[in-house]
Amino acid sequence: MIVPPKEFFQFCAKHVGVLRELEQRGNGTDLSEAEIANIVQHHALDSDEQPTFVIKQLKNLRILVSADQTEGYFLMAEPVRGILRYLLEEAKPASSETVQSYINRLQQLAQKLRDALAAENPTLAELALADTTHALRRLHDDVSATHVSVLAEVARYKTDKRPVSVLEKYQRIVWWMQQYIAPMLDVIRVDGPMQATFAEVEEALEAAAANSFVISLDAAERNLRLVRVTRRHALNVFEQSGKEISPLYQSLARSSNLATGAAWALDRLRLGTVEEWMQQAVVAVFGLRQQDAFSDKAIVGAVERYLNNPPTPPPMVSRARTSDKPAAMQQREWLNALPDGIATDLPVADILDWLTAHYPMMDTEQLLAGFSTLFFHEQFRAEFTGAAVREYETQRHIIRAHPVKLEAIPQ
Repeated sequence: MIVPPKEFFQFCAKHVGVLRELEQRGNGTDLSEAEIANIVQHHALDSDEQPTFVIKQLKNLRILVSADQTEGYFLMAEPVRGILRYLLEEAKPASSETVQSYINRLQQLAQKLRDALAAENPTLAELALADTTHALRRLHDDVSATHVSVLAEVARYKTDKRPVSVLEKYQRIVWWMQQYIAPMLDVIRVDGPMQATFAEVEEALEAAAANSFVISLDAAERNLRLVRVTRRHALNVFEQSGKEISPLYQSLARSSNLATGAAWALDRLRLGTVEEWMQQAVVAVFGLRQQDAFSDKAIVGAVERYLNNPPTPPPMVSRARTSDKPAAMQQREWLNALPDGIATDLPVADILDWLTAHYPMMDTEQLLAGFSTLFFHEQFRAEFTGAAVREYETQRHIIRAHPVKLEAIPQ
């Protein structure tokens, strides 16, 4: 049976209190017929409708669905719970396992899309593209829900005036760090699975956009924009979440250590005697003081500093004019000319390999500065290729890194 949207939203707007208490009381679990009747009866004064009619509408509009065949217990429909969490900002965070499942699904869909394009099968390509859109939207929504949950937890910690122990607060923050923040930072790192998957999906969608005979160009471009938006959104959200939780974690860790040490000391003091405490725990202070006289240690230190650092004349500074450019200016001019120098060779499969081949006499620091300039240049797009770690030899060092390719951004 199709639920009329207008009737559904009018009923929800009229019975917000009932819906919110049903969600809070059930919290994802079932509710008996008697519990539902009590909740509706409690809010009956706010409405001119009879409780039996409200309960009937809850079932007819599929807000409550039967949990078993006997219809003695009911669950709140998950889409309704999602709407309430969205409107009331009571979202549930997404775990790293959930995000990893989205990543695995996107990898499979990217491969299916490539296979459909290779076979020039528009039906399979359209289905793969639709599933990719669905997976990206669910990932985007779950990431947003995680951000809302982290902000709510931080606000709850800062505004909660209840007499809660430091240990309990610390355990809550540790739970959030271990379950959501720390594993997620490992997933979204630069060479992590999320970045590689997004690059793979983006490459497949770019190939789809270039093949308008098999798939709709408009649909491919919309998905390409969605991939880039979701990618930036996930990085920003989890970086911000880490910045919100980490200071609380460090502060509570210090407080917890102090509380644990104080509890241990008080317990030892309670079980032992004051004399034992004075002998074992109190630090003795010796008061041998001398005034206006250097100690032997200070004299020995002064002599050693004189012997190890003999005085030398100051360096001579040449004031003569010279045509040689300072090293810093030469480095800056090289960095400024580097984008134009590599532009003719684009696309480049490995930036570091190109730099070491074209500038073998450069120092390691200069080559790494050039790599950073190209990686973050506004006209280029740099991505990890996913290949294994390679070794790049410079004059004085050997650099071990994953290959990074460089492409020009279409104007």
